[in-house]
Amino acid sequence: MRLEAFAIKERDKDFRIANSVMFREECNKLSPGRYRITIEKKRNNKSLQQLGYLYGCVYPLSRKLLLDAGWELPTIEEVDVFWKSRFADQEIVNRHTGEIMIVPGLKRNFTTTDMMVYVDSIRNYCSEFLNGYIPSPEEQTEIEFK
Repeated sequence: MRLEAFAIKERDKDFRIANSVMFREECNKLSPGRYRITIEKKRNNKSLQQLGYLYGCVYPLSRKLLLDAGWELPTIEEVDVFWKSRFADQEIVNRHTGEIMIVPGLKRNFTTTDMMVYVDSIRNYCSEFLNGYIPSPEEQTEIEFK
């Protein structure tokens, strides 16, 4: 059984557990034994709307711009790898040798903010270097693919 509680720490206020009474009741129901309690900062993961915008608008439009610029990217999956290698790379360090290896980041680990930065980086690149415009998610547009 896994118990989870949410807590809040505000500036100049004490740390508090939301619904602490219910959490304590659930803890008291546990069988005797040793338990580990871990506290980690909650983060908001990217949303389905963000992924829909990325795959439904940003990737298809940027693919067209990349094709016009001479890049051979026949599928959206290859466009995904292209953009991740450009804007979501992560460095992995071998602590024994000091060697640094660069691997593409994983969108599954993106927070809402990470996804916004990633998409804005693609949009800005397309505007600056590919002479194309990708509408923001708030814009009402009708896209016709041929």
